[in-house]
Amino acid sequence: MKKRAVITGMGAVSPIGIGTDENWHSLIRGTSGIAPFSRFNADHLPISIGAEVKNFDPKKFLADRKTIRLTFFNVHLALAAAKLAVEDSALEVAGLDPTRFGAIVGSGGGGFDDGPGFEDLNDPILKSWDEEKQQFDSSKFGELGVPSAYPLFLLKALPNNAFYYISLLYNIQGENDNIVSSYTGGSQAIGDAFRAIRRDLADIIIAGGYDSLLTPNTIFSLDAFNLLSKNNDPSTACRPFDRLRDGTVAGEGAGFMVIEELEHARKRGARIYAEIAGYGNTSSAYDICSPDPAGTGIMSACLRSLQDACLQPEDVDWICADGVATQESDRAEAQALHTAFQDHIASIPVSATKSMTGHMGTGTSAVESIYTALAVTRGVLPPTLNYTEPDSSCALQIVANQPVEKKISSALNINQGIGGQCTALVFKKF
Repeated sequence: MKKRAVITGMGAVSPIGIGTDENWHSLIRGTSGIAPFSRFNADHLPISIGAEVKNFDPKKFLADRKTIRLTFFNVHLALAAAKLAVEDSALEVAGLDPTRFGAIVGSGGGGFDDGPGFEDLNDPILKSWDEEKQQFDSSKFGELGVPSAYPLFLLKALPNNAFYYISLLYNIQGENDNIVSSYTGGSQAIGDAFRAIRRDLADIIIAGGYDSLLTPNTIFSLDAFNLLSKNNDPSTACRPFDRLRDGTVAGEGAGFMVIEELEHARKRGARIYAEIAGYGNTSSAYDICSPDPAGTGIMSACLRSLQDACLQPEDVDWICADGVATQESDRAEAQALHTAFQDHIASIPVSATKSMTGHMGTGTSAVESIYTALAVTRGVLPPTLNYTEPDSSCALQIVANQPVEKKISSALNINQGIGGQCTALVFKKF
């Protein structure tokens, strides 16, 4: 008999709040986290706005100053979100069997900071500059630059840093993985944790993801792919599924869940938010940047997740959509939903929370999974901001600009990434 996986703790650090309660209140109020950049000078960037995490002090979450020094800002977000999730779950870590305690973490890669991370390379890069040719000289970098670099710089850039510190902090010795994936890593981690619990490979797993797209290099790359909105008005820039949408807004964030086997949670009297019931994970195999116009990857992920949960399309009460807010991606997602749900899609409300948080990279899929679980628990659908002009090519029942109270039995969270990876997670009311 398959085990059941429930959510007993959640922690979110996003542009609209630190902690699940602050995130939820901002979400339901329609508070946007998009604003002009405050951490670096945007004069030479193609855009001047982003979705930064505000009022975040890593020292409030990490007692070890060495850990702060040896990790980048995005890892600080991850460790904070994981700590919030564990505290929320009321776990007594010391009393757990560490071999039945797991951690699965999604990251966007090692990453660099816009501040201290680049300072570690400033001197090496300057020593590698060819004045005569006015360009970077890689041979000079190897000869003169590397020896002058901060000796632990590569250690800071490891893509499994958050996983290591989470495992160390909570003495996790069981099921584990570190998923480096473009934007879907957080939901893949949650889905894999769900599968591990169901197969009785663990009693408890900390699962989620983190990322920051707010570095000059990443912003230039996203702009080159034509993924970023050129609208520098923070209040209207990100408008998923709206006819006037022109791209997403770069952001940052982290989200983690404590996922627990049902009977284990019951025995310790844990509060249960919701149940994870189904998971679909596919690839569109179409293009590294452009989505498949037919949305085949999303469609397949949705259908697989429903089959996994033993549900029919008409059983879904609400969809938390990916809603990237590019013309092509939103159109492809809408097409996928029409194909997967057929006529039922006309009666299923759809929200896109990136209109408030921006795109948090690999952190997005984890944070949006948390939003989905909270909506199921509390019976309120978050709004989609800036939805003022419907697009006939995205004919969906969008929850526009105001929250809606609705009893939810089953909800679906959808995410997709650069490279064609697509995920869908089914959350059920417990």
